Amino acid sequence: MKTGGGHGSTEADEQITSIIDDPVKRAFVVIAGAGSGKTASLVKALRRIGREQGTALRGRRRRVACITYTNAAVEEITARVDADPLFHVSTIHSFLWGVVSPFQGMIRAWVREDIDRVIEQRSPEAAAKYVEARERLDGHAPRFSYQPTRDYRKGFLGHNEILRMVPEMIIGYPRLAAIVAQSFPYVLVDESQDTDPRVVEALKYVEYQERGRFCVGFFGDPMQRIYLQGSGLVTGDETWTVIRKRQNWRCPPPVLRVINHIRGQSPQDGDLQQVLGEEEGHSPRPGYADLFVLPSAQEDDSLVDQVRDHLAVREGDALWSQGTDGQHLKILVLEHRLAALRLGFEDLDSAFRKAKGRTGEQLRDEYIKGTHWSLKPVLDRLIPLVEAVEDRKGVAALAMLRSFSPRLHTFMDGDAPAQTLTEVKEATDTLTGLLASDSQEPVVALLRYALREGIIPLDPRLKSHLSRHDDFDFLEGIRTEGPEPDDEPAGPTEETRRDRLAMLAEAMGFFLACPAGQLRAYHDYLRGRSPYGTQHGVKGAEFERVLVLLEDHRSKWNKYSYEKLLGLREPSDADRRNIGQEKEDTAERTRKLFYVACSRATRSLAVVMFTKDPDTAIRRLRESDDCPFPAENIHGMEDLLVRSM
Repeated sequence: MKTGGGHGSTEADEQITSIIDDPVKRAFVVIAGAGSGKTASLVKALRRIGREQGTALRGRRRRVACITYTNAAVEEITARVDADPLFHVSTIHSFLWGVVSPFQGMIRAWVREDIDRVIEQRSPEAAAKYVEARERLDGHAPRFSYQPTRDYRKGFLGHNEILRMVPEMIIGYPRLAAIVAQSFPYVLVDESQDTDPRVVEALKYVEYQERGRFCVGFFGDPMQRIYLQGSGLVTGDETWTVIRKRQNWRCPPPVLRVINHIRGQSPQDGDLQQVLGEEEGHSPRPGYADLFVLPSAQEDDSLVDQVRDHLAVREGDALWSQGTDGQHLKILVLEHRLAALRLGFEDLDSAFRKAKGRTGEQLRDEYIKGTHWSLKPVLDRLIPLVEAVEDRKGVAALAMLRSFSPRLHTFMDGDAPAQTLTEVKEATDTLTGLLASDSQEPVVALLRYALREGIIPLDPRLKSHLSRHDDFDFLEGIRTEGPEPDDEPAGPTEETRRDRLAMLAEAMGFFLACPAGQLRAYHDYLRGRSPYGTQHGVKGAEFERVLVLLEDHRSKWNKYSYEKLLGLREPSDADRRNIGQEKEDTAERTRKLFYVACSRATRSLAVVMFTKDPDTAIRRLRESDDCPFPAENIHGMEDLLVRSM
């Protein structure tokens, strides 16, 4: 269900409509809390523009821009406006690149200045490839294009360069600001709290230069700015209109009281307190919100299971204890690592977290997304194949083998004996054992068998890592698929390239030594089949039952502390310095994340805090005005045991 999508117009929607219908275009900011139907209001605004002004805009070859944060959001909004070409729905980077890509001369001038800045800051050795890029610019200048990563020598601008370059150009060239306003008289920005501040400033500049002819609307919630690079609260001058959408259509009253308390009434976060969204003929939904404070010394999965069983009995809701697939129940942890510990793929998780620097960041990011090339043969081929066999879907398994098995390709081409098909089936049956959830066979053994039996082709990037192990002499003669290792981008110097390759080799060594069964748990986690998720990763989603785990003692992230947020630990010196400089301290960052996590619940919310001294923590929390849960809803181990009997 899309939050707020089926509800009628609110006062906020009427205010937005009034601004859109005004012939003198104005800027506005919509502050909409969790569950308010923010995207629904944005889509209504787009449709209103299309109905009332679509013909005139098309006649002048103008479009309406909608900028959002992710490709998934682009697809959702595009579908909700029926893919009408009047609306240019795109991510921030794509929108910015579309604005400047025709102006190649301006781009080359900016790149030349950026190269000169880099050369000045680096040693001659480290700056060598930038000197080469500048020489190319001075000679035969390439036509620049937008790619994920920068390579000035090839004419590639990366994500970071787009975010730096385009706002600088818009602000530096008033004519470009005018072109933006002429091309897109309306620009609506979704998730504005996460939008890069430089982009916000550039759009504010366009509005100032083209006031009365350009309408920009920012839709967001500064309380949900959980990524540090976002702009947070967007503000303008006295001509801007601030609209607060107060309804919450998602959370039942007990949960709404909790998230309103977490939010407080801070002008920095939009000064918003939500009210229950009510529809005629519908009574408020029943709901629950509880805090359990349990001993960290005894913390293990059994205590989490006890809480779930307790809630199932008390609420008469068996899915609290039986929900396992992430659809009926979501258990939210702070880090992916904490989910890995509970789900049993901690060795795999550790393998991709050991490397340092930019190489380590890239490895961790691709591991979290499941996109690293070393994982793809198992995640995209072997596990789906084994699952088809386990589910007795022979036709599906055969279709998979036909698509990627080198041995089956040979058989289908008539170059293999008749028994090949039977042998491939037997090999697939053996794979189910190697990839069983309790399998302790190392990943290297799984890959050795799958490659030797011709089930999958060899990714050349894996070859050198596999060759360090025994019994891989057969690799020289098998079919390969994928880029060669040398195609990977090198570091700025040969020394850093060696370091990168050494760190990659070490990570691959740990990965290949992991028990293969851990990949099954990891695969289920990636695809949402596990109830576990991260508090960052569920923004925008909703679930009937939400269990939030607060475990400062286990976390390795010092940027967050629930004990500091709830007044159980004193702020650090760094926190105090940040407060004095009007920067976010640990408690403030944690408060926003806590708001996002708790506001996912549509029926029942339970928060479990693990701490060294639960008795003292319970007493202080029950007496504190800062705790978002009422005293009667704060439970300890004794309450849990007694009420579960």
